[in-house]
Amino acid sequence: MLTLRQALKLPVFAKAKVVAGEGGLDNTIRRAHVVDIPGTDYPEWAAGLLLFTAGYGIKDDLAQQAEYIPALVKHGVAGLVFSTGWYFQSSPEVMRAAANAHNFPIIEVPPDVQFVYIIERLYAEILNEQLALRERANEIHRRLTQLVLDGGDLSAITATLADILERSILIESPTHEVLASTQHGPVDESRLRTIEVGRTPVEVAYRLRKRGVYAQLQKAKRPIRLGTMPDIGMWMERVVAPIVSGGEALGYIWIVAGDHPLTELDEIAIDHAATVAALALMKEQAVRESQQTMRGDLLTQLLRPPNEYDGATVERARSAGYHLDRAHQVLFVVGAPPAGGSVGQLASRLESWLRGIEVWGLVVGRERGVALIIDSNSNEAGRELAERIVNEIGHAAFPLQAGVSAARANGLRPAYDEAVEAVEVGARLGAAKVTCYWALGLLDWLYRLPPEAMSGNVFLAKVRALAEHDAKSNSDLVKTLEAYLEFGGALAEAAAAINVHRNTLLYRLGRIESIAGVDLKDAGQRLNLHVALKGWRLYSSHNLLAQTLSPRP
Repeated sequence: MLTLRQALKLPVFAKAKVVAGEGGLDNTIRRAHVVDIPGTDYPEWAAGLLLFTAGYGIKDDLAQQAEYIPALVKHGVAGLVFSTGWYFQSSPEVMRAAANAHNFPIIEVPPDVQFVYIIERLYAEILNEQLALRERANEIHRRLTQLVLDGGDLSAITATLADILERSILIESPTHEVLASTQHGPVDESRLRTIEVGRTPVEVAYRLRKRGVYAQLQKAKRPIRLGTMPDIGMWMERVVAPIVSGGEALGYIWIVAGDHPLTELDEIAIDHAATVAALALMKEQAVRESQQTMRGDLLTQLLRPPNEYDGATVERARSAGYHLDRAHQVLFVVGAPPAGGSVGQLASRLESWLRGIEVWGLVVGRERGVALIIDSNSNEAGRELAERIVNEIGHAAFPLQAGVSAARANGLRPAYDEAVEAVEVGARLGAAKVTCYWALGLLDWLYRLPPEAMSGNVFLAKVRALAEHDAKSNSDLVKTLEAYLEFGGALAEAAAAINVHRNTLLYRLGRIESIAGVDLKDAGQRLNLHVALKGWRLYSSHNLLAQTLSPRP
């Protein structure tokens, strides 16, 4: 883009003299405008404007002279060309002082220099710059498109774009995993940490989401420029663009400024690169979806009784690496996908991660989550793998939960149902990230009970009464009772768990006994309340208890 420094080298500025604000000579000129009566209120399009004036409107107003330059700086005006010899022999001292303070260029020209000739020349230069910019951007687009058509992947895209722009480029998934990156020149701490761990650091992702960056990208579907955030290691400016296809966010592409300021070309180039990256990701996604469809069909067949397997099913299972004659476990992984994300992306990420740790597993995306089948003779093998999955693939912004079946050798259906039940129970109870079926115990019975079977249970009615009281009075009696029972009546541990004083806990327990009509010193009542609380947690989110619960007459 045309800067003031470049413009001053043009013949039309031969008689011009910079009298203040030399530190702003690298400001970009986007347009030019003559004002006879300078003011202090300018529209949004004033950014990049080069103003021309002889100062008529401010010749008798010292206050306006003092306010003029700060107002121009506030609106992003690029600089001021001041014609002397008409109303001022030189630009006012108060204006030059403000210009030096703000690095705002003031350029004086003698009265025989006509503004119209300067402006005509400037617009010719700006037009040429724009044409050259568009031509270069189109060439970048053609080059990247041909790269993908020739079979180039995301790594080839980042390498090519980094070479063209001489900046570092990174492509990340909607869940912040690094899909491809190329470093060119210096980068800041945040980028170095991202490359090192293979994903955007949690605190960086959190700050960007809190700032609304990803929501803005999802809504606008165009590049945005970000300033620095030194407190999270982002010392350099960035441009980020969403990679979008059919309204779905396939990822994001980032440019780091490096050792030279970002330009308009960077924003145009990254927009083109996002389009081309979408083509590459769509191609990969089409392959994945085809594979997932075939695996989904295979899983449907494998969920039938083993005596119903036909020769084609056995052969497809063998080709997929599933061993019908071995014991196995099923892990079922769920997690709310990010805006624009999908279960298919989670399945792809899980499959890639398994390859990285050299573990075989049949990964199949289902409607509610991702099923993973592994060879296993030990319950602990599945539990340990599930814990690694939720900790290493899950992200603070997109937490995962997993259910784990027992190791079985008598068909896939029982293990699959166990894993699904385990993760549903864990999710409803707000339990740990990993829930193992064999550890459910009584919870398995409660899960399988139809809602009408609990109708009339007096202890469920007492829990409901406490919940209704909490809703009306904004209290935490259900949470308090749950903590008290979970810690076996240990007051100190229960008080710490809900972050209240021991005396507050005792007061609340008294209120619980009064409202629910229970005696918490009675072991039988404590047992029934604990079971009732679990039932409440399992079904209240599905509005089932409210329909079926009523005390016995």
